[in-house]
Amino acid sequence: MNSAETLAGGAAFRRSPSWRLLRRTAGNPTLILGTAILLAVLAAALTPSAVAPRNPEARGPAMQEIGGQWMAPPYPPGPIYPLGTDPQARDLLSRLIYGARTTFVIALAVALFRIVLGVGLGWVAAYYPGNVRRNALLLASVSATIPSLLFAYLVIVTVGPTRGPILFILAMGLTGWAPWTQLAYSGIQRIRSEEYMLASQAIGSTRWSQARYYLLPNLLPALIPVAAAEAAASLLLLAELGFLGIFLGATRQVTMSSLLGGEQPILVLPEWGAMLAGTRLEIFNWWWLTVMPALAFALAIFGLHLLGDGLREALEIDQGRRG
Repeated sequence: MNSAETLAGGAAFRRSPSWRLLRRTAGNPTLILGTAILLAVLAAALTPSAVAPRNPEARGPAMQEIGGQWMAPPYPPGPIYPLGTDPQARDLLSRLIYGARTTFVIALAVALFRIVLGVGLGWVAAYYPGNVRRNALLLASVSATIPSLLFAYLVIVTVGPTRGPILFILAMGLTGWAPWTQLAYSGIQRIRSEEYMLASQAIGSTRWSQARYYLLPNLLPALIPVAAAEAAASLLLLAELGFLGIFLGATRQVTMSSLLGGEQPILVLPEWGAMLAGTRLEIFNWWWLTVMPALAFALAIFGLHLLGDGLREALEIDQGRRG
């Protein structure tokens, strides 16, 4: 390839949509910061053994000299333990790093469950008029009135937290999907009124062809930024459940009397919600046990919101076009 062809190729690339998107991304500090935060969290979640300074289950010494005084665990943050330890002298930083995977898998699964359920019902409402549409939108309206935290709490307490992650995903995902139904329904209705959609219907295109070539390419730029906010909402719900004493890996049934009585659960998994559940009543004695997991949740939620806002700006999504 000669120099003229190289210059022509470079000029063509600079006029392409990919180059314009790259320029908007490079000049988008919100997107860059959100991506950096999430990459750091994902690196910890995917390769915890390479990032964590210690084994999350390894216990430290029963007594340790800190600041000229001998102390028993939990040890406060310091040079040896940057984020402190729990009452079993286990390194809190290592447990947060190892717990990121479980926490994010649950939150992302809940977000995906809500998105699929809500968008699917919105598609049904858009394509099937009459009673089907009316009932689908009514179901979404009823679901929107149910508090997600209360519903998830009651379901998990009733069934028992020992059922595993599937119970948490279902309990957290069966509510909170109603906005996706309205977003998908209004978006599909708007796209179906466009001239290219009317032309595709006139030539006999199937619904699958319309969804593949017209609906999805036009809906995804509006859905992707909101999906990041949905994942953040799932993380927040998981943190709220943890603070109420509902967490994955509980070894026994959670009861209201045990929660009100201040019983401390046994933490089997280093999951962020479980770390909040086991320390929420000790914030005035050992503040780092509650503050550090809460900060981990806050950092991840902050990163997801930044990512969503940055993607919305990069994709030039107008707030008025959503929903």
